[in-house]
Amino acid sequence: MGRSRIDISIAFLAGILLIAVAGVLIMVSALRVDPVEEAVAEERIINVALIVERSGKPASTQLLMYYPGNARAAMLDIPSETGLIISSLNRVDSIDALYEPDDPRPFLDEVQRLTGATIDWYLILDEGSLSSLVDLLDGISVFLPERISDMVNEVPVSLPSGFVVLDGRKTLVYASYTQADAMDSELVAKRQSLSQAALRRLGERSDYAMRDDVFPVMRSLFRTNLKPESLRRLFEEFVRLEADRIVLQRLTGANRYVEGKLLLFPYWDGELVKDIVKQSLNALLNADATAIADKVFTLEILNGTATRGLAQKTADIFESFGYEVVSVGNAESSDVAKTSVIDRYGDLVSATSVANVIRCKIVEAEAIPSASPADFVIILGKDFNGRNCGD
Repeated sequence: MGRSRIDISIAFLAGILLIAVAGVLIMVSALRVDPVEEAVAEERIINVALIVERSGKPASTQLLMYYPGNARAAMLDIPSETGLIISSLNRVDSIDALYEPDDPRPFLDEVQRLTGATIDWYLILDEGSLSSLVDLLDGISVFLPERISDMVNEVPVSLPSGFVVLDGRKTLVYASYTQADAMDSELVAKRQSLSQAALRRLGERSDYAMRDDVFPVMRSLFRTNLKPESLRRLFEEFVRLEADRIVLQRLTGANRYVEGKLLLFPYWDGELVKDIVKQSLNALLNADATAIADKVFTLEILNGTATRGLAQKTADIFESFGYEVVSVGNAESSDVAKTSVIDRYGDLVSATSVANVIRCKIVEAEAIPSASPADFVIILGKDFNGRNCGD
């Protein structure tokens, strides 16, 4: 009888313990907050790497910086040929040398060091998955400046110029087709337009894409570090995003051959890239910031010094920040002491944002109308060191 009472007591205590453990687990589960939901609730900037693979390497890498507070975003293109001193490999090489399809973290860690931005999550599509995604969304719309003719799997494909709707197969043609004389800026624009088009179409087809019987299919196309429910929540945020209002930015630098490989080395040892990201994040946090306005401001840059090529190099800096440089040239004098920004648009706040890119302190309204086609005119002076204005 004694042993029976002891056994019953042990069983009773074990049952209480199991109930307690189960209760704790239920409480922990209930308190666990979805990471995307938490970021949205706290209105934190969400940084997502959007990667399209070709033959196991990143054909396109876009750092999407999204602010849920106003559903606005900026997108920075990271070229696969970006040249860096890669300490883990003990050599100078392109950033994609670190990329492994099964483990993108070393590659993304280097992107983080390059940009100074913490990448929260990544979304990866190989070309087959990209094609399937486009077909699932019933095509994407892009603008083609000229006609394209190419072969895909030995099948000829012809795309007309203008706005066209691409199915999955034609999207791959658009993504892979490159003219021999295409400028770097044109290649970047094509990569970013593809990402924009996919985000735009997700918003347009959200009622269908987020259906319980469709979303699992779409989810299966991506490789990501997000759980299914978190991925759904992220896509719900992307539906709010107005893709055509994304501020597009690019990494600029100098092309140099290293061991027979053409690499793009970022200007100013990568500090310019970090400045681009910092300004983007600060602008996104301010709903009224001109840096995320719908209008892309145009600039004319004039060299007021004896330093040759200074205006063109400065144009590269401003284009990295998303501005459109419509003209570069020489000022009337090559002995200008101080750099200035002249407001022709009638918006001194926006002009100040332009000036802040190069830390210029002189911002003036146009006193006499000129023939310049630009919204703002930048006259470079001897205080400008090629990146910033000095005191």
